[in-house]
Amino acid sequence: MVNISDLSNDLLVKILLLIPTKDAVSTSLLSKRWGSVWKLIPKLDYDDTYSASASEFIGKFLQLNNAPILESLHLRLKRDYAPEDYETWVNVAVTRKVPDIEFLRCCIRFIPLPMSLYTHETLVVLRLMKVTIDDVPSTTCFRSLKTLSLLDVFFTSDKTVERLLSCFPILETLVVDRWGGANVKTFAICVPSLQSLKIRYRVGGYHDPKNDHGFVINAPSLKYLDIVDHFSGFYSLVNMPKQLDAEIHLRHIDSEKLLGCLTSSKKLSLCLKPQMGSYPEGDFDQLVSLDLCVMCSLDWLNLILSRSPKLRALRLYQSRERGGSCRNSRNVRTKWEQPSSVPECLLVSLKTVEWILYKGTQEEKDVLCYRLYGAILNEIALKSSSHYDEGIPKVTINVPSLKYLTIDEWGNDFDVIDNLSQVV
Repeated sequence: MVNISDLSNDLLVKILLLIPTKDAVSTSLLSKRWGSVWKLIPKLDYDDTYSASASEFIGKFLQLNNAPILESLHLRLKRDYAPEDYETWVNVAVTRKVPDIEFLRCCIRFIPLPMSLYTHETLVVLRLMKVTIDDVPSTTCFRSLKTLSLLDVFFTSDKTVERLLSCFPILETLVVDRWGGANVKTFAICVPSLQSLKIRYRVGGYHDPKNDHGFVINAPSLKYLDIVDHFSGFYSLVNMPKQLDAEIHLRHIDSEKLLGCLTSSKKLSLCLKPQMGSYPEGDFDQLVSLDLCVMCSLDWLNLILSRSPKLRALRLYQSRERGGSCRNSRNVRTKWEQPSSVPECLLVSLKTVEWILYKGTQEEKDVLCYRLYGAILNEIALKSSSHYDEGIPKVTINVPSLKYLTIDEWGNDFDVIDNLSQVV
């Protein structure tokens, strides 16, 4: 049997990478053989939750580390440290050319972003939380950075945002998470190389919109757009690509104008309240997959189906199934109206329908009945949750082309028969 201490340093380092950095360093107490193996670890992944001397530990690790390449510096910090500590850590990271840096601070106080970070031209991944960004040097260029996360980052002005984002010539992935009323009013994202954009702008409870707060997005290479915003008063989408996957959860927005910018989407998910009598122009001629929040967006159903000749998958859900209640559910029309004609996609392309948290109300049965009539569906999935089970009426599914039927948690409350195309 081989003794683990007899393994090569390379193998021991791979083993130490499987455990938290703090535990890896503590293996130096095992024996003389293990005394300096931890110094070869190419990553520092540290959480100060249960540590009273984090600053000393981080500093010592960076000072004594002998790995040929320090691949990442990830710090998740709940305690407050002096700005000088961050300056020291960043200086080491810049000197060692660490390609992946993460500073996630869960403190009340913001700290200035260390100025030496602006000189790190070989940085590839950067994640920041609870820092202040003020004066971005004119010579700054993160020429290698591809992934950027700005989580509760305080910018001193609109121009500071524009200046920072102009420093990333090959940025591909951007995450922006704002909370409450921030100093920036127009958060302009003009990044020609950007492929994935995720925005979170949230407040607690129901609040009036900040009509002068919003986002301008100019990203012609964008492939994926994910927005959850309870606060902004406007969104401007400029130079949208021909094909896009978009997931939109918004409260206070000109929905006609926004949706009109998304007609080229291949996949679309909406939690977006329509404005009465106001609908976008253009067809969704690339759309193959549609998700709709039934609490606020059901009015979009007829419009989008009638303009989506290639639609193959329809998913209806309540937004709380996605981890939060629908912020648009107040003052939303709840009576669905059957259109005068059957959309082309129901007769030609639509193959699957999934309804999450289906409760069996009369309106839901009316919608489902119409959606299935004359359709060429291959699969239907109706899913409930345990607290909705009581009192749900029996539903009969009748679709001649149906191949798969999935019904969760209702047992014998459904029948399947062969010849009629209706739901009773």
